[in-house]
Amino acid sequence: MTEKTSAVHSRTHRLRTSLRFGIARENVQLLLGTVLLYLAFAIPYSSKFATAANTSNVSQQAAVLLVVALGQMLALLIGGFDISVGANMGFVSVVAALVMQWQAGTAIAALVGLATGAMIGFLNGTLIAVLGVNPFAATLGMLTFLIGFGNVLSQGASVAGVEDSFGYFGRLNWGPLPSAVAIAGVALTLTWIALREARVGLYLYGVGGSRTASQLAGVPVVRYEVLSYTACGLLAGLAGLMLTARVSIGQAELGSGYELLSIAAAVIGGTVIGGGTASVIGVVLGATLIQVLATGLAIAGVGQYRQQMATGAVIVIAAGVARIRGVKLRNLLLVLTGSATR
Repeated sequence: MTEKTSAVHSRTHRLRTSLRFGIARENVQLLLGTVLLYLAFAIPYSSKFATAANTSNVSQQAAVLLVVALGQMLALLIGGFDISVGANMGFVSVVAALVMQWQAGTAIAALVGLATGAMIGFLNGTLIAVLGVNPFAATLGMLTFLIGFGNVLSQGASVAGVEDSFGYFGRLNWGPLPSAVAIAGVALTLTWIALREARVGLYLYGVGGSRTASQLAGVPVVRYEVLSYTACGLLAGLAGLMLTARVSIGQAELGSGYELLSIAAAVIGGTVIGGGTASVIGVVLGATLIQVLATGLAIAGVGQYRQQMATGAVIVIAAGVARIRGVKLRNLLLVLTGSATR
């Protein structure tokens, strides 16, 4: 290992260690806010909101959002983002449903769906990291293309033929747990291990913190940026399979809205826009808060437009908090960078 590489590794490790307690404190605050929001709906609407059936429904919907938000977090961590994740989900939904309609079986449909999602992410990563296309332009173009292509494949209609066994990807239970919650738990665990215990996590944090420093240290920056977007696409594809299982149809617009909700969940959970830091547990709490808010407002009889206003306000507040965090994080990174070069 070269001296420069060792310095970058040391700096990134100190940055992550220095942030650990601050992130934990912010997660506790977010957890408290989520609990208070839950109680705000549970007390006046106990017969509808505070029920086992509604709790199960909220957890399953939050699980789908969590999976796609984990992928979005990886793109945000390196300083990018992916607004095509919702279209990715819908396209994978159509592809998987068509595969089952062709009698290829549940397992093949799931594998094809996951491979499709990963390939979409890989193409996004190639456009952005290799060809230098702006993330907004690249993923907006992909979003538009996928919606059109999905509707061409489905002929503008829902695709029937989803097998009953496919319900284990998001509608039926895995033992005592709803399958959506169990799948989200697996995705969460693997993401946490990759970011906290594996070298790939160290490099992703490093690239997000300082792309130039990582390049000078010999880190294959382009490779890890493409990897990040590929993982984002894979998780979006998985979320698309989960939604397909829940509604038992394939539909090109099935993931509509998740592109913004996934960014909101990640940002609310402490992922800083511009890269450099992320909190896996924070994303869990962010996704939960958003779903509790959406379900509570619906049960309270708040109209769709006012629900959108409330969700938008939460996103703006979260973005403002993330901006403040980002300034502090950049200052800390500058200090650590200076000490690593001395």
